Amino acid sequence: MNPDLSHIDGILWDLDGTLYRYDHIFIEACNHAAAHTALHLGLPLSFDDALAMARQSFEDWGSSSHYYCKDHGIDYRDFHEPYHERIDTAIIARNAEMIAALESLHMPMAILTNASRVWVKRILSHTGMDHLFTDATIIALEDVGFQAKAATREGFEIGMRAIHRNAAQTLMVEDLPRNLIFAKEMGMTTALVHHGKVPDAHLPLVDHQFQTTLDLVRAIPQPSGLVPQP
Repeated sequence: MNPDLSHIDGILWDLDGTLYRYDHIFIEACNHAAAHTALHLGLPLSFDDALAMARQSFEDWGSSSHYYCKDHGIDYRDFHEPYHERIDTAIIARNAEMIAALESLHMPMAILTNASRVWVKRILSHTGMDHLFTDATIIALEDVGFQAKAATREGFEIGMRAIHRNAAQTLMVEDLPRNLIFAKEMGMTTALVHHGKVPDAHLPLVDHQFQTTLDLVRAIPQPSGLVPQP
């Protein structure tokens, strides 16, 4: 049965793993960028040890930097932007089908991400999606005092103001269930893009699940007179 998304009139998108899909090659690029950044900030380890720590950190926490900050006193505020400047975008491919799908929505959209504004603008330019979002519709971690989406509702409030929609009209799209806590509490419709990794248990935070972002876009009714692309 197709989900009922007829009430949706605005979307807040997560970025990484949602508007573009990353794989183990990209994760390894992130780990390398993290290791180089940590060493630049004074981490007292060899590169190989720093890289091993980044890999373990990503495996355990979904973040390459967690153990640098927890065990070695690196301030994430110092790490955040230079790390995102070092990530290699070359291994992310432009997806023309995704661009066309997003263009077909004809509704206001914003990005709410735990990444940096530097990274958002780099990846949007690289993937050809930069015409779909303005500076005002990008809400990065530094815009909410470096508080992650799972820790504060501030980013969601800023996002809704940016698209001029209330919670009942807004769809929040994520690839991590924990980032939907506040969206659900605030009354948004929540969607999880799982890329085939279907959660084992029913998640009360998640209203709808989709294998891909394209599946989600195709489930959103088009404005009268517009026909979705196949």
